[in-house]
Amino acid sequence: MNSAAISSMRMPPIAAEVTDRLQLFELSELGFVAFDSLVGMVYSGTQETVPWTRLLDRLREVLGANYVTLILRAPQADQPLQVVFSGKAQPTLAASFYTDWSAIDPFVNLPRNRMVTLEDLVDDDEWLAGSYYREFHAPLDVRYHMAADIGMGAEPACRLRVSRPHGSERFGARERAICNLLLPHLATAVQLRASFDIAEVERFFYAGMLDRLSVGAVFLDRDGRILKTNAAASELLAQRDGLSIVNGGLSAAYPGENHELRRLIEQVVSPGGKVRPGVVAGMSVSRSSGRPSLGVAVRAAPPTEWSEPSSRPAALVIIRDPEARVVASNEQLKRLYGLTPAEANLALHLMEGCTVDEAAQRLNVSRNTARCQIRAIFAKTGVTRQTELLRVLLSGVAPLV
Repeated sequence: MNSAAISSMRMPPIAAEVTDRLQLFELSELGFVAFDSLVGMVYSGTQETVPWTRLLDRLREVLGANYVTLILRAPQADQPLQVVFSGKAQPTLAASFYTDWSAIDPFVNLPRNRMVTLEDLVDDDEWLAGSYYREFHAPLDVRYHMAADIGMGAEPACRLRVSRPHGSERFGARERAICNLLLPHLATAVQLRASFDIAEVERFFYAGMLDRLSVGAVFLDRDGRILKTNAAASELLAQRDGLSIVNGGLSAAYPGENHELRRLIEQVVSPGGKVRPGVVAGMSVSRSSGRPSLGVAVRAAPPTEWSEPSSRPAALVIIRDPEARVVASNEQLKRLYGLTPAEANLALHLMEGCTVDEAAQRLNVSRNTARCQIRAIFAKTGVTRQTELLRVLLSGVAPLV
């Protein structure tokens, strides 16, 4: 055994990996700038509306391909295939993928995180003579294939598929090397994108619950400028009754209260402020219309461990209108408590603050009918008094779903 072989056997795993990556880089024939650009597109692609569109377009050029496809989710009974294309006949190819992905994709059970060509797996002449190729691939002008399944779990995190048309050359060592260099980055980027999606789902549900409870939420940056508002806050601020938006920030109608509001916000967002994250400062804000005052609470956002960009929320302002209605629906009350449509309508009016007599008048039913319905509601919800009923209805899940 020669010294080079012995040295290779003794090489630490990290050093061996570096050597492999350097060999791939040499085979790829990419300059540093070109490779750096591709890696940048891998990570910036996590923020694109249709992720990795720019990357796939660029890969199609670099690899001399007619299609580059990233399959992010396999089709399931309750979810469609999620796939990103780069290619000339995208609508045609997309239709084929969505209707029968398993037929279009010739690759199954690939070794993970390594590019392979179809010739590595099946005899080329046999493949071209088969009906599978003639029916699904020849009509799309797909002659050569290269693919990888990416990720370490039971199912691949994603699948990369690259093809070339008839009349072109087979994929060679250069094309494999380019893709193999990018596969680890792509695996990491897919995980990042998944974490963003989880955060977005959480935000959707939490924001929806605040809106249903008619709680306004205003996110401020460290300069006190408004970054975002939920629907309830937008509606309250649009009324310009007590609170409004002035020069990009929150402003109270009366000077004294406006001064106090600014002080609370500055205290929370100031880097040297004494208010700790999670500690709430609050006040009431009068409305010029004479309606009950708004309740306002200001909460500091917890700082990030390593950095705090200026676009990051520094504070949350919570606005509560005492007149706001808690949103629930007839259908929700029927499902949750087994109420009839008439009983559910009466319960909704009671949740809005009506008395039984006022609700009867609004619903155009007699007082006796309304009182019969309220007794039925009592029985179904397990209460004996109207105050108990409101507590059950308002503190239950009906306003949250």
